[in-house]
Amino acid sequence: MDDDPKKGVKGEEYLKICPNGRTPALVDHKNNDFVVWESGAILKYLASKYDDSKQYAGKTAEEQATIDEWLFFQCTGFSPIQGNLYFAKHFWPKKYNEDAPKNVINRFRDENYRVLNVFEERLKKQAESLGEDKAWLAYGHPTIADISTIPWFILLTKFGEVLEVKLEDYPNIAKYIKRSQALPSVQKIYSQFSY
Repeated sequence: MDDDPKKGVKGEEYLKICPNGRTPALVDHKNNDFVVWESGAILKYLASKYDDSKQYAGKTAEEQATIDEWLFFQCTGFSPIQGNLYFAKHFWPKKYNEDAPKNVINRFRDENYRVLNVFEERLKKQAESLGEDKAWLAYGHPTIADISTIPWFILLTKFGEVLEVKLEDYPNIAKYIKRSQALPSVQKIYSQFSY
């Protein structure tokens, strides 16, 4: 572990970019080194700045609101819960030399199930109204809401057992994951790293 105070997300240089001391953060060198941090803010900025078609963040206020609902639901509801559940089950024993309290695990596990059921129902309705191949979170094509959510769902394929999630209990999410993994952009990203 590097203890150099000038390095890492808690280092002086990074804290100038991101006062939260967490990833992600973006420095847009094409736009006078404009800095934006937090994943949802980054996605909204990139779509607003560089997506002339407006398909990723929406063309109208209504489209934008629908996309934002699912983007913010992921950012505030899904990833924190799933991340905390994984920490409690996987890292807590290593960090604190004891198992996480059962009520902590139960709280995050049960909330994770609730959130997954919200996604499951949404994807089911999207498939029924738009068709299976167009069952994305907000509309009949991927948006920044999907870009934000896809990595967290893909983690379920790797760590579902730790998270106590069986994808067979969520058939629409399982189909969504397969559909997402078939996207060339997703394949390109995931080909660059391993767990």
